[in-house]
Amino acid sequence: MRYKQKLIDFLCAFSKVMISLSELEQAFRGEQIDYETFAEIVLELENEGSLGAVKSHGRNGKQLSLAYHYRINKRLLQGEYVRELHQWSTRLHPDISLDAYYRLSPDIWRADLPYIEQIDAYLKRGSRPTRQAPAPERSYELVQDEKWITDHGGQALLERLGIWEQLQIVPVSDPLMLAVNPSIGFTSKNHLHLIVENKSTFQGLVPELPGMAFSSLILGYGRKIVGNLGMLSLQYPVQSADHELYYFGDIDLEGIMIWYDLHVKFGVKLALPFYLACLDKPSARGKQNHRLNEEALHAFISFFNHEEANRINAMLGEGCYIPQETLKSEELIRVGRETVWSQKGYQSN
Repeated sequence: MRYKQKLIDFLCAFSKVMISLSELEQAFRGEQIDYETFAEIVLELENEGSLGAVKSHGRNGKQLSLAYHYRINKRLLQGEYVRELHQWSTRLHPDISLDAYYRLSPDIWRADLPYIEQIDAYLKRGSRPTRQAPAPERSYELVQDEKWITDHGGQALLERLGIWEQLQIVPVSDPLMLAVNPSIGFTSKNHLHLIVENKSTFQGLVPELPGMAFSSLILGYGRKIVGNLGMLSLQYPVQSADHELYYFGDIDLEGIMIWYDLHVKFGVKLALPFYLACLDKPSARGKQNHRLNEEALHAFISFFNHEEANRINAMLGEGCYIPQETLKSEELIRVGRETVWSQKGYQSN
């Protein structure tokens, strides 16, 4: 039965309608399978109609005679796959959904099945988790491999099964690099946080942070911040308060995309006064390899007036950009201090 299923999976994933006998044999490459077993499986599929012999190409003439070429009836083969999914659905824990697998290759289902069986056993041993747990801890509970969720596709599989949220898994993220403003107490009901893309900007602002309205200054380090910002609530655990996050990065396609991802995921706003100060500076050529995301760019320029938006579009279209380092430390400090930052937005003094 295992060999038959292996051949069915191979045929479902095969890209062509016609397959030769030698190509059929490739399904068992690296396996110890004799001709008689192989032929019996092929003939069984032939009798079921899943494989149709091409009569004009002849047969090999052996005692268990196989055709040199077959036509693959994928609809019939996939019907077998669908029946298998139905059977498993009735056996698994009711929280596990196999709906996603009806759209996926049987190869994916076959690779996932050993893990699905372990997850099923975990759920059947007791109720759903009532507390959050770090990914490595929950990963070991589920499949006895602490790296499975983070390094071996476990999160994607749990999302396919529709149980990622139910398992209360805390993703493993690197700690945020942040500076805390000592002049703003934790008892405040409003906390503003400024994320800057690059180290030099971070270092330029840190010494003057006590004179600004931000509770913390966070170093983004490029795209890392998109995966790590969720750590803010753990590293700055002021729960009964409102938090507002602002972002300041390079005016280039990558910096815009980082802000947009943060905006979609965490509601991060543009620290617009810093960007306006950058637009007063000349642009530079470079960064030709960045990918354009039109949705992100449209969202970004919507915060600027018509003239400013046109200038940004033209600059990026010419392969130019403005790094945040174009602002010297004294300029960064001036913008940070002179702007009235608040939960409702900001305005210049």
